[in-house]
Amino acid sequence: MDACQPPASTSRRGVLPPVLRVRPFRWYWLAQWPVLIGTWMQIVALGYFVYQLTHSQTAVGIVAAADGVPAVALSLVGGAVADRISRRRILLVTQTVLGVSSGALAVLALTGRASLGSVIAVALIFGAADAVDLPSRQALVADLVERDLVVSAVALGSVAMSTCRIIGPALAGQLLVSVGPGYCFLVLALAYLVPIAVLLTLVPDIPPRVHSETGVGRGLRAGMAAAVRDPLVRCVVICAAALSFFGVSYMPYLPVFASTSLHGGGAELGLLYSTGGVGGLAAGLLIARRGRPAARVRMLGAGGVVYAAGLVTLTRSHSLGLALPALVAISFGFLAMNTSMSTLLQTDTDPALRGRLLGLYTTTFAGLQPLGTLVYGLVSHLVPLFDAIAAGAVLVGLAAVWTATRPAVRHTARR
Repeated sequence: MDACQPPASTSRRGVLPPVLRVRPFRWYWLAQWPVLIGTWMQIVALGYFVYQLTHSQTAVGIVAAADGVPAVALSLVGGAVADRISRRRILLVTQTVLGVSSGALAVLALTGRASLGSVIAVALIFGAADAVDLPSRQALVADLVERDLVVSAVALGSVAMSTCRIIGPALAGQLLVSVGPGYCFLVLALAYLVPIAVLLTLVPDIPPRVHSETGVGRGLRAGMAAAVRDPLVRCVVICAAALSFFGVSYMPYLPVFASTSLHGGGAELGLLYSTGGVGGLAAGLLIARRGRPAARVRMLGAGGVVYAAGLVTLTRSHSLGLALPALVAISFGFLAMNTSMSTLLQTDTDPALRGRLLGLYTTTFAGLQPLGTLVYGLVSHLVPLFDAIAAGAVLVGLAAVWTATRPAVRHTARR
């Protein structure tokens, strides 16, 4: 049983999901809201800022790749470290670096001294800190709540992400029009002060499950060996790779879509990002309130089909009337897939390997997304950009259905 357990009353139904009665998790979850709002503001502003700075689709892809390349190199290491060092201590360091990086972007934008090279450099630093941060942030959730509440806890994290996706881009759209992207970066820099304060005062310092004498290199090899042996982990990694490389990698091109397909600007771009959060919010609330561990595999297959249909529809859209419902479907499908995959790793694998397996998941997911964005940018010189993205969407749907029907995954659902 994990180190920090909720009281017995968490099994009773109430207005709120029982997991929110666990005090450390509740405050930890609430502290994510300002950061998530700022993160979505930075996502919208960064693509807009780079496209306005360079007028190049390829440059947008390069900056996205710079943000994600560290994930390929460091997420596995970050997962191994998360199994050896207190996750609270790791997050205190990484979130401080993330806040400072966003502050640097704000300074570059507000002073008018930004260049493509300087933005890429900051993106590399931000991506490196995020690569180490994410495995610890995900693994900490399972430390704070009991096993049967992990699905609800992960879904509530997605509720926060989706709600903030509605709020953040809308605020970003207004700031882009009124004062420029620099203030969007500044909001995120200041927002990191909130989770740092909560980590210092309310989140317990839970010791790692792996003895500190175990070297990082040996820990990495043990985690990789377990992933190779375990067919469940292999299936999840393959599905995550398809979703990241062929699916989520479309997102940095929303500024291009807003400009070329909708003939809009910052306000339309903010609306696109905000509307995408509606589907995720609906799915997150449904899963957090009624989600059961046995339903995860069905969520994975159905979510993949919904995601693929929504993304194909988006690529064919030339009006907000068609694009906005498509984005709702995309976010609904994504949340169902991501919740299913991440909870499978957190609840149906060895707890002592949790950080390393989540590091592998992060490496696969966060690392391949910017590489997929870069590939789409290069392929756009040969075929229309959004035709390539539509083909990728179909592959995501096929990968999700394939994963949900694998014997190892179906056995987990029956168990």
